[in-house]
Amino acid sequence: MSVTSWVAAVFVLNLTLGVLLLLGVFKFMERRVSMGAVGGVIVGTGVIYAQATLGEEMLQVTVGEMKILVIAASLGAVLGVVGTILVVKPELE
Repeated sequence: MSVTSWVAAVFVLNLTLGVLLLLGVFKFMERRVSMGAVGGVIVGTGVIYAQATLGEEMLQVTVGEMKILVIAASLGAVLGVVGTILVVKPELE
């Protein structure tokens, strides 16, 4: 698989994960704000670790290509989170 294909794949994957993670955080925050916040940090860190580990094992890329992959992954996650925030609002009490 070429780097261009990987860029598209990590963008879409992280867009989806950003949406799902934020929906999960909102769900837990509706019960207890601290539980949602801590859970989001733990799951988010786990996702980053898993992607970095898998990427290191699966890909043989240059530093420049890795920068592009990281930017695409970050942009996808940010768009997923921001898009979800604009559409869904948690009911906090």
